[in-house]
Amino acid sequence: MKRNRIIWSVLWILSLVGISFFGGSISYGFFAVMTLIPVISGLYLLLVSVFFRIYQDTDGRNMTVGETVPFYFRLMNEFHFAFVSLKIIFFSSFSAIRGLDETMEYELFPGTGIKKETELLCRYRGDYEIGIKEVIIEDYFRLFRIRIKNRETMRVMVRPALTDLGLLRDVDTSNMMRRESSIDPSEPDVLTREYAAGDDIRQISWKVSARSGKLMVRKMIGEEKEGIAILMGTERFSERIEDYLPLENKMLECAIALALYCHKKNIPIAGYYMEKELMSVMSDGRDQFDTLYDKFSDIRFDKAFGEDMLMAEVAGNHELYDCRTVFIVIHKWSEYVTELLTLLGNNNIFTIIYLIGNEEKIELPREQFPRALLIQFSADAELKEVM
Repeated sequence: MKRNRIIWSVLWILSLVGISFFGGSISYGFFAVMTLIPVISGLYLLLVSVFFRIYQDTDGRNMTVGETVPFYFRLMNEFHFAFVSLKIIFFSSFSAIRGLDETMEYELFPGTGIKKETELLCRYRGDYEIGIKEVIIEDYFRLFRIRIKNRETMRVMVRPALTDLGLLRDVDTSNMMRRESSIDPSEPDVLTREYAAGDDIRQISWKVSARSGKLMVRKMIGEEKEGIAILMGTERFSERIEDYLPLENKMLECAIALALYCHKKNIPIAGYYMEKELMSVMSDGRDQFDTLYDKFSDIRFDKAFGEDMLMAEVAGNHELYDCRTVFIVIHKWSEYVTELLTLLGNNNIFTIIYLIGNEEKIELPREQFPRALLIQFSADAELKEVM
């Protein structure tokens, strides 16, 4: 295109010199032709933008990260002149088109079209646009180029990928399956729970009962714990979708991978996350994983759902202390995390923190948190390699 513009500029200057120094019908005719060429090219591109049509479709609007689906598109020329140069630009930040040369230029004769069948791959979980973003069109003389935005883009809801970890790297799974306490099981803990038939009335906490309005008994450190808790942060840290989408996708995939791992071992699961309030979703470890997966897939992220808020809310949730192991999936470190780790450690609960996308290297003092493990990795890491 640059070369053609240079040629036209040289010819137009020569035509101007011709009418200035020589005159005559030939010189004026040549000057008129060279002057009208860009005007005609501009009008041509304007008409193309009016009579050009884009049609696209895919099999369904609910997709899963990493899975390819059939994708179809058609370009139509409803004008009386040929379209000499069409180049398609796809949404490529979060999805990819398979089996298609994206640098290819197409030519459409009057009243004709082309149809392409290929495959679409979505890289991240979320609700975003896919397929054809715009089309670049050039005129006959290759002097000008315009971009026609697709007025009917496609949006899809992409669900998180399921990753079967097989095993948890650097994690002693015996800590998840069995709780061993060196503390006297008859020693009452500071935690309480609601009175149940058969409880020893000597363990009733009258002060707590008076405050709550119902009978509460002291929990025993030696009481058997059950299940796994997964805490997942839902705080959106950026306004730019290019920044937050990969991180949110990886956090969800991490939490779901942990849930799937526990599900295959028939371990009850309790998932906690923030929306307008502390939300929870439960699975008994047998046949409720699909429900848990659907709930996690629909989780909303927002800058108002702070991870510090999540730590503070779950710290006061007595059900958390019934768990054998707690997984924490977050993207930033704060004193609230440290305080929660201290509480969990004091209650003899093994905790694994997955810190995703945080570039600052965090060191977890082993002597201070003997029952905690910190694993850091980036948002583009492969879960099977880092978990």
